Amino acid sequence: MKIEVLGQTELRLSNWEEDGIDIVLGKLPRFSALAMFIASLGRCTFAVIDHYALRMDVEIENIVTHLEWEFDEDPTRFKTIWMKIYWPEIPEKRLASVERAAHKCAISNTIRDCVDIQVKVIKKVYQES
Repeated sequence: MKIEVLGQTELRLSNWEEDGIDIVLGKLPRFSALAMFIASLGRCTFAVIDHYALRMDVEIENIVTHLEWEFDEDPTRFKTIWMKIYWPEIPEKRLASVERAAHKCAISNTIRDCVDIQVKVIKKVYQES
């Protein structure tokens, strides 16, 4: 799996089937615990989607997940997490069901009462903006 830290509150996950973890920091000096938590949410969500894809017989090799988040204060905590799942092979009629399934991972279930997690599945190849 490849984790690209794009900024203080943004990262991208890809190359899911590769052994090991490749962390690309960009301009940041380290992979923070908070970025690690967000990456864990993305990986956990992918595990659910991978199972879903297996049942539908849909390829997963081109899935790219882009995550952004914002904090709340007093106490400091995650406020909102935006997850965009780019999956060009997903059938159009399955987009909504995959978005629902994405909320079924254990991490999402654990934090959903205190963090707003918004998931959007996009049927196209990820392109950097």
